[in-house]
Amino acid sequence: MKNIYLNSFILSYNNIQNLLTYLEKNYNNKFFYDTNICKTNFNYKVKAYKIGNGKKHIILFGCTHGCEIITVYFILEFILTLLQNDTLYDEYCSKYTFHFIPILNPEGYIISSCNVLANISTLNNEEIEKFATNYLQCYEQDDYLALQGKCIDKKYKKAILSSISNISDLNLQKSVKKILKDCKLTENVLPVWSSNGVGVDINSNSIHKFNEIKKLRLTQKCGKLRYNDIPVTVPSPMSYPGNCTFDKRVPENLGLYKYIKSIYSLKDYSDERLISIFSYHSTGGEIYGFPDLQYANKKQIDIQSIGMTEYSNYTNYSPINEKLKYGVMDFYRVALDNVCSLTIELSKVNANPIGFLSNINSFLKEIIDNKKAVLATINKISALF
Repeated sequence: MKNIYLNSFILSYNNIQNLLTYLEKNYNNKFFYDTNICKTNFNYKVKAYKIGNGKKHIILFGCTHGCEIITVYFILEFILTLLQNDTLYDEYCSKYTFHFIPILNPEGYIISSCNVLANISTLNNEEIEKFATNYLQCYEQDDYLALQGKCIDKKYKKAILSSISNISDLNLQKSVKKILKDCKLTENVLPVWSSNGVGVDINSNSIHKFNEIKKLRLTQKCGKLRYNDIPVTVPSPMSYPGNCTFDKRVPENLGLYKYIKSIYSLKDYSDERLISIFSYHSTGGEIYGFPDLQYANKKQIDIQSIGMTEYSNYTNYSPINEKLKYGVMDFYRVALDNVCSLTIELSKVNANPIGFLSNINSFLKEIIDNKKAVLATINKISALF
């Protein structure tokens, strides 16, 4: 297996679309096709890409939060790995069908990535590492001060020069400008933009315990640590859950739900079945998979445990059993029988959106380890049935 196929660590949204279009034209012999799962508020298509024709189905998706740029790299890298490695394709894609959603949140990705690229597009790898290291250090200093209860000017905001004018879509630009004004924020927060283009956080707009997360946001008022000046009770760059589950301002969440449901429902009509979902986030080197015991049955608990253990064997990521379970994936962990549904925080290094680039060799090793972890985990889960 060739280790790494994608040389550019951060691609513009348009370049990603061009790459995927090229791959579809040249790899349809490997059953590489796309499906539109929804359109966003600003008319961007959220697409799922299928590879293979096996009876056991796997879903992987990234960029629930716009600034989690590393997740897009990982999904694209995994797609290229299967398409360009014939041996690997033959081994896995006759048994499995992979479904990839590279960018669940196109608007958030555009807002964050265009500002990052404005700073690093002309830098070589050594210069990128230096730039990202400085950003990481600023980020960590901001956390240290926030833990002391201080809400002061943040160093991370000055480490990446940002401007609304970097957003080429004028309608999206107008929406972002209004959100910043309403939240009393400046353009400096654009690189850490997590929400979609109208300021709703896809992950917070959960099917699971929405009322609980709504109440929590009211008590929090602002984000944690270095984000303690970013509101979370109104449309915002991050963490605002909206008014209700499947709020019409979050078409991405409903589109994901319908797509997962369509794959899961295959078992009702054929011998095909969904066996695993992998949702990728960006920092911490952690695995979230413990289901809510209030709703989970023993089979769901067991399959999640097996999946987390296997994935951790290849990545050394830490399984985390958080007290409050409210994210999008928490619903699928208890709603789907015999499906291992994991949330993976890809990088052990902190600092969205570019902290992971502070050590490129380490980052690439993690990408390789995660590819191996996915393949090992689906084999483990598949063997259970």
